[in-house]
Amino acid sequence: MNTPEDAAGPLYEALLAEAQQWACDDAEDQEVLAAIDHAPTPHDKVALLQNSSLVPAGLASAIADALLALDPAAYSPTPTPPGTSMPDPELHRIRDASITVVDASPEDNTPNDAYEIQVFGVSVLIRRRAQWGPATDVPYIHIEDQGDDGLLLVEVNNSGEHEHRTRAEETAA
Repeated sequence: MNTPEDAAGPLYEALLAEAQQWACDDAEDQEVLAAIDHAPTPHDKVALLQNSSLVPAGLASAIADALLALDPAAYSPTPTPPGTSMPDPELHRIRDASITVVDASPEDNTPNDAYEIQVFGVSVLIRRRAQWGPATDVPYIHIEDQGDDGLLLVEVNNSGEHEHRTRAEETAA
């Protein structure tokens, strides 16, 4: 007799196959696939797939919800105690947002953990750089709009909103 847990494996494999089909040969996509392969838990693997651009967000989210319902023991997040070193990204999901935490890496000029928040088709990477010109330990923020609308409104330090358009939107205007 098949159990809900038996259905979870093939459903995850279908999501992974979809991601592999759409992955390019570029380094970023290959790094994501390698991170998925090395993720310590099924939940972490699914969270990496959700956070990637390898599958549509709606599809990944729906499958993640189904996997959690089918096999909560395997696909529920396991909290990591503060101060615990993580060799692979630590993933958290809060409502529609996902937060990925990556340990500091002096090799790539990151003296502290890096945080990526993804919500509403926008990805925000927040980290500190060890050195930027004469300054040290400087905040760095990278924002990427993965949505189709082409318009991103950004405000920094209450200096007023600034419009940023994707290249596709700029050429169409």
